[in-house]
Amino acid sequence: MGDWLRFYGPPLLGWALLLSLLPHAYLRPPDLARRMLAEILLAVTISLTVLTPAVYSAIGQYSGVPNLARPLGHASMLTAAWSAQTLLRLLSAPPSRLTTRQRYAHLWVLVPAFAILGVLFALAPTPVDDVRFAGRYAAAPWVFEYWMVYLAFLTPAFGNLVRFASRYARMAANSTLSLGLRLAAIGAVCGLAYHVHKAFVFGAARFGFQYLPQAESHVLDAVLPLAGHVLFLAGATMPTWGPLLGLPALLDWFQRYHTYLALRPLWLALYRASPQIALSPPASAPADLLTVRDLGLRLYRRVIEIRDGRMTLQPYLDPGVAAAARAAAVRAGMGGQRLEAVVEAATLAAALRAKARGAAAVAHPPATAIPGGGDLNSDIAFLLDVARAYRRHRPRVSVSRPTSAAGAGR
Repeated sequence: MGDWLRFYGPPLLGWALLLSLLPHAYLRPPDLARRMLAEILLAVTISLTVLTPAVYSAIGQYSGVPNLARPLGHASMLTAAWSAQTLLRLLSAPPSRLTTRQRYAHLWVLVPAFAILGVLFALAPTPVDDVRFAGRYAAAPWVFEYWMVYLAFLTPAFGNLVRFASRYARMAANSTLSLGLRLAAIGAVCGLAYHVHKAFVFGAARFGFQYLPQAESHVLDAVLPLAGHVLFLAGATMPTWGPLLGLPALLDWFQRYHTYLALRPLWLALYRASPQIALSPPASAPADLLTVRDLGLRLYRRVIEIRDGRMTLQPYLDPGVAAAARAAAVRAGMGGQRLEAVVEAATLAAALRAKARGAAAVAHPPATAIPGGGDLNSDIAFLLDVARAYRRHRPRVSVSRPTSAAGAGR
């Protein structure tokens, strides 16, 4: 049963997801990006299908060429990988401006790849059709060379796929799309790891060096391709089927939950310095973990209370601390919101220490701009960065200035 699921599960999943994607790609109205995705999904699914035992054997039997399914499956996977990285590369351009030449530019790579792989496959002595190709022919002449050429053409495509998918996942405002891109990237990493692993298997058999024990190698053979295929297929199509299952609402809830918990250390430090900012005393950490209801309201209150806590620290905020933290952050290569968050975290940490040790407050602190977002969502994002910086950098905050907020007020 395990082998059946490993061989037939991914292609069945691929065909099911492809059928669900087709109406979105060619109807409602036609969508070029989804059409390109459907073509990629078709290539992946064909690759998986021809390498199943039944189809593999049928191709060898009816073509009269043993193991012909092997290069056919590899050609389909190369097509899918290069098409996927081309699609991600072109996402920054409006689909209407994409020319046919741009969409199929990767053919300049695929045509020579197919030719070289075809020659090496013809040279390799593989007279017996066997779906467990590596077990029978790992040490055969030209098999290692074939695999290394295949890996050489596959690696740049997988590498670009991971790079572009990870980049767009960080930029995507749609939580379902962001998660789907991340899963597709992880799937590509698993796929690349599997192909590198097989390169060592073929190399060890061909040249006689020790690689992995057979049992461990079989585990990688079973886990890596299965994980890679399922993650890529699910991630690539998640924006299509995710909304049907209510995934966006679930992801938004998890995001609010994560943010609510991530703000706790900063909020708790401000509460301990100024308990009056909170409507009610803080719950224990385990109780906070079990908070699952009214997260929107709870998160809103936590943000407001953090802002109130900052206001109570105004007499202890030292501009010198902010200047020193900013200079250190700039030297570290930071910029944008991350820089402002690190400066804010260092400033708040110093102010909390000053108040805790009983430093005198400045009677009339100078008015300064309060960093943050322009609306609730952007302010939450900023405070989340501040909370992370506060948690990570607070133990290392050191300002070599003799002047303190208390000294400034004397």
